[in-house]
Amino acid sequence: MGNLKDIWVFIEMSAQQPKRSSLEIFAKAQKIAAEAGAEAVSVLCPADGDFSAVEIAEAMKNAVEKETPGAVLFASTPLGKDISAILSADMNLGIASDCTDVMSRNEDLDLLFIRPTFDGKLRASVSLNKKPQIGSFVSGAFPMDGEAPDIHKNARLLKPENSTAIQRQFLEFIEDSGLAEANIEEASILVAGGRGVGSAEGFEKLRELARLLGGNIAASRAAVDEGWISRDYQVGATGKTVAPKIYFACGISGAVPHVAGMKESDVIIAINTDASASIFDIAHYGIVGDLHQVIPELIAAIKAAKSE
Repeated sequence: MGNLKDIWVFIEMSAQQPKRSSLEIFAKAQKIAAEAGAEAVSVLCPADGDFSAVEIAEAMKNAVEKETPGAVLFASTPLGKDISAILSADMNLGIASDCTDVMSRNEDLDLLFIRPTFDGKLRASVSLNKKPQIGSFVSGAFPMDGEAPDIHKNARLLKPENSTAIQRQFLEFIEDSGLAEANIEEASILVAGGRGVGSAEGFEKLRELARLLGGNIAASRAAVDEGWISRDYQVGATGKTVAPKIYFACGISGAVPHVAGMKESDVIIAINTDASASIFDIAHYGIVGDLHQVIPELIAAIKAAKSE
């Protein structure tokens, strides 16, 4: 693996802070680079919100053509997906999207990407024969142990230019609190509901519990398909992949596609009336009971503890 060139990781920012998903990927890149005798390089774009994905991708392309890294990695965020896809198309390169793992291959001097397929029931290995290799990774693919890596040492700074091809004019800013709340990938605590919640109104108690804990709500595909909650909150193979510190699975059976999106959570607490539900197979703690009774009791206990 000694001939592998640098591994670049695009560090996406939010409120002038690096997103956790980007830091996770960079930490993984550092481990692979150390094994290969290469370097992991953070690629920074301060105020990336001021530029479009096309503009950032163009700046990335110029930097890649100049320095020829061995791989360029992204988080599978909306921005990361857009930039990686544009870069792949513009440079006629392959791309491994929404991966859950990556490893070095000594014999081929490249990387092997792992991604879920068949609703998370199988894992496919993806090899790219053009350099640089481009890959994107779902949130929580590489949970960090210890402190976040230093992204400023040996960093590359992108300098995008505003495109003259698209004329833009700022008219008004409309705050969308719902959009911010739906960013479940960054939540440290998630209270997720499934078909057992029973209705859209049933999610209100889950939302109250999540707020008390400083977390967010989430949902299974079954709850989303019923129309009880927006698809922005869906966890699973066809939704978002999350890895919070605590994941409450309320009225969720534990089907494979859902588990694929939350199995890396640090602590999983399952609440279900069915003692034989599959979710208990992966839960660290389980409560066999009616969530409509258990959740209010949890809320009351937390409020009582906070008032002491």
